[in-house]
Amino acid sequence: MRINTNVSALNAQKNLFLTNKMVEGNTSKLSSGLRISRAADDAAGLAIANNLRTNTREAKMAVNNAQQANAFLQIAEGAASTIQRIIERQAELSIQHTSAQNAGVQSTLEDEYDLLSAEITRIIDATEFNGEAIFSASARSFTVSDSANGDSVSVTLDMAAADVTTAIGAGSTSSALSFVNSILGSVGAAQNRLDYTVANLQNTIVNYAAAESTIRDLDMAAEVADFQKNNILVQAGSSVLAQANQSAQSVLALLR
Repeated sequence: MRINTNVSALNAQKNLFLTNKMVEGNTSKLSSGLRISRAADDAAGLAIANNLRTNTREAKMAVNNAQQANAFLQIAEGAASTIQRIIERQAELSIQHTSAQNAGVQSTLEDEYDLLSAEITRIIDATEFNGEAIFSASARSFTVSDSANGDSVSVTLDMAAADVTTAIGAGSTSSALSFVNSILGSVGAAQNRLDYTVANLQNTIVNYAAAESTIRDLDMAAEVADFQKNNILVQAGSSVLAQANQSAQSVLALLR
């Protein structure tokens, strides 16, 4: 029998230290709800989960871009629809102007016609989004991808006030209307595309989140069971260590 080195107590102390570390790990995971509460838990899994979370945030921003693009197009549609109604009124005025019974009010009809032309010019020039003219020959590109490629939807709404008013001034309301209908066609096509884009991105976000959850989130039921097991081991280890520390007391019996 030896009293200087209590091997049994040292073994019990070592095992108690290990089970205490496991209980600390269980507590950290249960309190955070995360399977990976630190890099040491799963370094490779953490890297994949971080990439998925970044992809999710990128996809959410792409959705935001697409929704802003839709807002841009809605403003364009509203302005073009107003111009369309003005041209329809001008077509009525043209027919009214040529009828003999209106000979005495032709100047009044002409004034209204000219004022409506001026309003068309004002609408085209004044319609803006975020400080930039909407009706322009320049293409607008909206980034709608969560990838580094920066996929985008491009929209060109080339409706110059001079083109429309020149056609109207020449008495060709049908030509002016064709400019407006062309814009409305471009707007409608882009809106449909953006609607499908947003739907696809929303689906992508859900899938990214589900994949990240599989890697990062904790199975609470399994962790609670492991926590209970480790708690019992800690209690048992503490009891065994106490017994091991008492074993040296039996040496005193030899001195009696």
